Amino acid sequence: MSRETEAIKERLNIADVVSEYVKLKQAGQSMKGLCPFHQEKTPSFIVTPRKGSWHCFGCQKGGDVITFIQEIEGLEFPAALKLLADRAGVQLPDYKPQVENRRQRLYDLLATTTRLYHEILMNQKAGAQAKEYLVGRGLTEKTMEEFTVGYAPHSWDTLSMWLKKKGYTEEEMVAAGMVGMKDKGGTFDRFRGRIMFPVSDTQGRVVAFGGRIVPWHETGNEGKYVNSPETALYEKRRTVYNLSRAKRHLKNSTPCIVVEGYMDVVMLVQAGVENVVATSGTAMTDDHVALIGRFTNVLHLAFDGDAAGWKATIAATSAALAGGMRVETIVFSDGIDPADLVKDTPDAVQGALAATRPLVDVLVERIGAGSPQQREQALAALLPLLRIVRNPIEQGAMVDRVSRLLKIPDRQIVELMQKESAPPAIVRAAAPVQEEAFEDPREAMLERQLLGVLLAHPEMLASDAASLSSDLFLDPMCRQVYNEIQRTQQSSQSLPEQYQSFLVALQARAEELAATSSFSQQEEVRTMVRALHRRYIRSQLHRLAQEGSPGALVEFQIELTKLAEIDA
Repeated sequence: MSRETEAIKERLNIADVVSEYVKLKQAGQSMKGLCPFHQEKTPSFIVTPRKGSWHCFGCQKGGDVITFIQEIEGLEFPAALKLLADRAGVQLPDYKPQVENRRQRLYDLLATTTRLYHEILMNQKAGAQAKEYLVGRGLTEKTMEEFTVGYAPHSWDTLSMWLKKKGYTEEEMVAAGMVGMKDKGGTFDRFRGRIMFPVSDTQGRVVAFGGRIVPWHETGNEGKYVNSPETALYEKRRTVYNLSRAKRHLKNSTPCIVVEGYMDVVMLVQAGVENVVATSGTAMTDDHVALIGRFTNVLHLAFDGDAAGWKATIAATSAALAGGMRVETIVFSDGIDPADLVKDTPDAVQGALAATRPLVDVLVERIGAGSPQQREQALAALLPLLRIVRNPIEQGAMVDRVSRLLKIPDRQIVELMQKESAPPAIVRAAAPVQEEAFEDPREAMLERQLLGVLLAHPEMLASDAASLSSDLFLDPMCRQVYNEIQRTQQSSQSLPEQYQSFLVALQARAEELAATSSFSQQEEVRTMVRALHRRYIRSQLHRLAQEGSPGALVEFQIELTKLAEIDA
């Protein structure tokens, strides 16, 4: 496989691939832009085409073109490799034509079905009433086209007869989940008299359908919504409706708005809300959370305002908190859902979605906290949520909020949490910001440019940079790489593979410095080393001034002398 992997990398220019997702600007022989994986204002995302590498100094993610596609598309390695292999025209060695062809036949069958149902809705007499119904619900024809919404006529064999004409077998129709088998032989269309919403995987391929019964065929004996059965292509617990298009809008910790139904999604997108998804006919699962978590770590739950919607909100919050997500709640009035809001008061949509609240607040508000009994009931409802929060800082903040809302000492809440047999996450007050955090981004640039020059000119470690030590680096990754450079210089080994994308990005920074500086590399190194020493001594002076002991005052004078020598 390594030969094919290298062929893919050789045929594809990483800058061309990345540029489809990130706006890049030339920076010497490299390119830079805003990282798509975290929020930032100053570009720290570096792409080096000649090395086929990318790295972000902000979130420390990096790699090659394959890892980039894995991260940006939320794919496992084999799927990312296959996607890029198809683009590069590279045949993978363990390609199994029979298995792959069978799966592709199912994808093609579902795509054919999508086109048929959409054509019936938009242009055929059989779908005219359904189309009129959707328009009455507030859906525009443009949105119907955008989501390829369709209509399945109230017939037992419309689809199966059409698919037979297209060359598909009954076995394939059953395998795709579109028809069922009769007890006495033969097939029947699984969806009849329903508005059809195609459900896609993260790559945009239709894998299933959700069908809503139209009012004039509703008898009360059928479910309002029917979803495709699970197939070789479709697992409910791992499929999120509209994620294939919403994922492009979920970078940089943009919240993912999760709603209950297909109509909620399409109506919100019609109103200009692109970062919206729905679980595919089931409650939110750990797999849903993990899938969405590939693109963002923030969820805003916008379920219906009725009792069922409130129950779904609590269940989804539990799953999301257990998955390490940050969760907020969007509260609608009883009986109102997002689709109704878009139809009836479109101007109020953005405001309603922006008015998020912590579930803790909403739960306490619903139960009440006026009497001891109400506070006890609210705490009992909140304790399971508090226990499952993985992030100790988030958990500590939630405990503090519950303490204030219910007027219960946080110590008592922690004790109740720890009584549960399952060990809870450690609850502490919010941790202080790490000392390594840079107040001035130029300080981070300084460390990276220095390391980049030293990588290109390791001989300077024994001369111009001889006074360097790992204590002078605030960036943890820079400190690690400096130590690795020292170690490998002494043992004549190469740097570990895990640092490769970071090293390439460091060299890009050094080249950028060389292209813009009027000083020699040696002069630049000496200047940067002095700057690191100066920063370190000043931090020591600050610490000693705070300490104020007699011994500290003596040490303070020593450090002052060192600083004077550097500035001389």
